[in-house]
Amino acid sequence: MTGKYLVIIPAYNEAENIGGVLEELKVVVPWVDVVVIDDGSRDGTAEIAARHGATVLRHPFNLRYGAALQTGFKYAARYGYDYVIQFDGDGQHDPANIIDMARAMKASGADIVIGSRFVDNKKHTNWMRGLGIKIFSLLIKMLTRQDVADPTSGLQFLNRRVFQFYARPNQFPVDFPDANVLVLMILAGFRVTERPASIRERVHGESMHKGFKVVKYLATMMYSIFIAIIKGRAYRKVLAVNTEGSYSR
Repeated sequence: MTGKYLVIIPAYNEAENIGGVLEELKVVVPWVDVVVIDDGSRDGTAEIAARHGATVLRHPFNLRYGAALQTGFKYAARYGYDYVIQFDGDGQHDPANIIDMARAMKASGADIVIGSRFVDNKKHTNWMRGLGIKIFSLLIKMLTRQDVADPTSGLQFLNRRVFQFYARPNQFPVDFPDANVLVLMILAGFRVTERPASIRERVHGESMHKGFKVVKYLATMMYSIFIAIIKGRAYRKVLAVNTEGSYSR
């Protein structure tokens, strides 16, 4: 693989999972660099990640998932990476998917490749989260005329144009970065495609997507999508994105 690749892993209290994730990445995709953004963990996640050879950036307290991602984007932009892979620290993502996504990006010319649970497979999720995903997919189709089967996937492959855009202040929605980000990016003129991805069951720890937290999440995301519509259309008008990945107002 040509170019510089960086895997960004936001991690919060993933001490039981992070070591295995890092060792598997070394074996399957040894050509990538890895940065773990320890988001105020209290269980030794940062120390374990460092022992397994990852670069570790630490937040002094929990700033949440979106802020951890943006810290990674800023790191990638500062150190001249060509591609970034968003990757979870809980063991649910398969590193083998990175290879297919890298090839898909180069073949398609896309700016964002989503690792999808629902393209060419029948992966199921709990009914409430599944309903939310279907609603977001329908909204994205209505707003952008593009089909996105898995708009909440945390496994994403990004080129430099995208992560430089995300690294700038106030352009990446750090509070709730999910389906709203795809609406923002498609409306702003970035190209998005999907590839099938295998997602495993979480072995240790607890998912945030359960119970009535999902109801609150759905309501918040609907509001965030509304904001993304306004921003995305504005960015498309005022941003001049060139072929080298930089942009100007």
